[in-house]
Amino acid sequence: MIPAMTRVSGSRTEAGGTAPGSPRRRRRRRLELAGLAIGIVAGVSIALGWLVPAVDHPSRPVALSVSRPVLIKNSSAGPDPAALDAEWLAYSDDSSCADWAGADGVSAIRLNSSQLAWFFNDTTIGPAGPAIGFTDLSGFVHNSLVIQTATKRGSTFVTMTGGGACTGPGGPGNAAPVVGPPPKVPGGPSARYWEEDGITVGGTIVKFYNQYLAGIEPYIPVGTVIASFPVSQLSSAGHGSRYGAVARPHLVTLPSYTPRGGGTPILWGAAVLHTGKFVYVYGTQSPDVSAPYRRLYLARVPPSALTDFSAWRFYAGGGRWSARQSAARPAQPRGSRLSVSSGFSVVKVGNRYWLIQAGAEVGSPDIDAYPASEPWGPFDFARGRLLYRDPAIGLNEADEYRIMYEARAEPALSTRDTLVISYNVNSEAVTAGCQPMSSFTNTTILPRFISVPLTVFGKGAASSLAKSGPAPYPPIVQKDPSQWFDAWSYRGDCPPVPAVTSVLARPGAGKVGLSWPDGGLDITYRVYLAGPGETGGAPVATVTSDGATITGLRPGTYRAKVVPLNIYKHAGPAAGVTFTVP
Repeated sequence: MIPAMTRVSGSRTEAGGTAPGSPRRRRRRRLELAGLAIGIVAGVSIALGWLVPAVDHPSRPVALSVSRPVLIKNSSAGPDPAALDAEWLAYSDDSSCADWAGADGVSAIRLNSSQLAWFFNDTTIGPAGPAIGFTDLSGFVHNSLVIQTATKRGSTFVTMTGGGACTGPGGPGNAAPVVGPPPKVPGGPSARYWEEDGITVGGTIVKFYNQYLAGIEPYIPVGTVIASFPVSQLSSAGHGSRYGAVARPHLVTLPSYTPRGGGTPILWGAAVLHTGKFVYVYGTQSPDVSAPYRRLYLARVPPSALTDFSAWRFYAGGGRWSARQSAARPAQPRGSRLSVSSGFSVVKVGNRYWLIQAGAEVGSPDIDAYPASEPWGPFDFARGRLLYRDPAIGLNEADEYRIMYEARAEPALSTRDTLVISYNVNSEAVTAGCQPMSSFTNTTILPRFISVPLTVFGKGAASSLAKSGPAPYPPIVQKDPSQWFDAWSYRGDCPPVPAVTSVLARPGAGKVGLSWPDGGLDITYRVYLAGPGETGGAPVATVTSDGATITGLRPGTYRAKVVPLNIYKHAGPAAGVTFTVP
């Protein structure tokens, strides 16, 4: 073994040989954009059932003495996309250990004239910021709820979880999601409940959540639960303390059913439409958990009986409805080119129904709408209409490997002339060491909004008349594009760990200076040393620089080996050098 007097110097040396970073949250987005049976983006960078730590990023102190909700001035509850984008970025910048800092799965339901309930899926809890990203103090839950209350000065925001979001300075606690259990350990795996669409019935918000088993992708769907939230309780929480806001809805588990052909169960609630005497509940199903195609199913029920599954009637094809879920048939005809997202919307404009969703192709920047004459379709793929093309989305360096998914109509934000649509943005960019972009900026996973004039849905109307705000993305990848990679291009989401191609030794009395070519961002190096009577079995240093000085060596001939590692401690090809200490 190396003598106790040995000293190692190098940038950010870690005596225990621990590589920076911990497992990042696996991505729902890969399955979403590929049209697979999800088991949801963030990311991320994408993001992601584990927590992403920051490396060398300072963390702001937690101030539990402040109990007032976060106030965002000049915020908007109306159809201005730029203001809607800006308020969520501002909330993330001001987030503490009790506040939403970034999420996907955005959808809004109005509580009253001054309040909105915002529902989210995978959510990072603060602190976060534009320069620190999501830090090692940031908490994480698979779903959350934010109450926005309009005031004369702007809007206040209160984040609701299932409890435990803020236990004290220095740690986020082990927060529970609004629906589902908390992980046994902070940042650990747990069953996933991802929210879908919802509706207000009387004084209750009825919201759908689809359940997936704990574990890594492909995420295995289990079924659907309906969560009921009293409007009065959510409204009261919006006027309460910033800390400790807890939502505990009443849950109803729906009977799970897998169609005879096999694959995943039907997951209900991807979209909800109230028109006429019925609420139409749209569901999705994949023939296989890894199949790049998702079928559309439909049920209808009177609004007052929405949580009573026995009152549901299932579309059985040909305009027929059945009381048996087993009789349900895909709404789209066999051979249809339309594959639906896990999250979409169906809206009625004039005498037609429109299915609105993000583009089905991986990395597509488009939001499209497909018409039908009835709520059950068929939705005409050939007559689909482009509503919006985001100029900042694309799986390339120039677009910072950003993706979009789950576009939804937002009636609570819309007007009689304008439809507001939300969508999720994430990034698949990782460094050479597989550190995601979320370690560098909190703009990785934020909701985005557009507004579309309803005239776009008229006959012969032009497409792409949507309005949007400026993209709030700071250049991260573009600062050093050679150091960033598209995670989707690699098995396991990480680029190959770059090899150490050579090692240079500069021996001196009782010491040696070692150096090697820099492998890239977030690459760590373990240095092994074998010498007179030494086996070289344990590393003498773990550093993140491209060199180290080892002191306290006896005279003799040594062999040094340098092994590169990414943030998961996956090793790349090593190189060595032999030298003699005089």
